[in-house]
Amino acid sequence: MTGVAIMKYKRETAFRYTFKEPLPAFFKIVMIDQRLVETAEGFAKIIDISPRGLKLNSELNIPNIEGKRIKLCIRFTINQEDFQFVGNIMWKKHAGKTTDYGIELLVDDSAELEIIKQLKIFSKKTFTIKKHVRH
Repeated sequence: MTGVAIMKYKRETAFRYTFKEPLPAFFKIVMIDQRLVETAEGFAKIIDISPRGLKLNSELNIPNIEGKRIKLCIRFTINQEDFQFVGNIMWKKHAGKTTDYGIELLVDDSAELEIIKQLKIFSKKTFTIKKHVRH
């Protein structure tokens, strides 16, 4: 019985993968509060990612987000696999000339598993490249 609880706990444990070189991404606002909108696409960089969220950095400052529920559509590629998710802006922090956004991804279990799978592949490739560079 204890083994089952441990396995379940480990499966649900959150992790965050921080990219050595931020991952290019594109985003647009698709909803403000309950109102559908569609803005032009903006460029951003993914600083880190977990199966349920990510930190996005952009030169674009989305004003007046306090007290609003803003949904973004975010697209990016990992290992030649294209991803497109909707997520909520949870927080915003100015970082010099850019702005960081904490995004809660609205994903199902299969999307979470695919993110994990691609991050494992990505981290192995990165480790292999680093290993070869050192020799």
